[in-house]
Amino acid sequence: MDPITIILLAALVLGYFAWYRPTFLLKPERKRKELVARFEQVTNLNQQLLADMQQYAQKNNLLDKPFIEGDSFRNKITELQAARDEFFSEENYLGLRARNPKHLDLQLMTKTLDDQILYHERIQKALNKHKNTPATN
Repeated sequence: MDPITIILLAALVLGYFAWYRPTFLLKPERKRKELVARFEQVTNLNQQLLADMQQYAQKNNLLDKPFIEGDSFRNKITELQAARDEFFSEENYLGLRARNPKHLDLQLMTKTLDDQILYHERIQKALNKHKNTPATN
C-alpha cells in the first residue's frame, strides 16, 4: 500500500473514533446518568411516603381503615415496602450505576421508573387528601 492510502485509512479510522463513536457511546451514558438520578428521586419518594404513611396511620389508629382503591393503609404500606424491596434495592442501584449500559434496557428502565413515579404520586395525593379530610382527623 502506498503511504497516501494508509494516511487516508488512518484518517477515516480516527475520524470515526473522534466524531461518530463518542456520540454513540455518550448517549447511553447520559441516559444512564438520567436514570440514576430518577432512580434516586423515586427511592427518596418511596422512603418519605412510607415514613409519612406509617406515622400518620399509627398516630391516628388507621392501619386497618380504608385508604385508597379499596385497600387499607396497612395494604398500601405493604405495597410500598414491596416496591422498595423489589425495585429500589441496593443491588438495582449499583447495577444501574455500573458503567456498562449495554446490559441495561434503558427504555424499560425509563418506563418502570415513570410508572413508579406516577404510582407514588397517586398514593401521596390520596394521603394528603385523607389528612385534609376533617372526618379522619
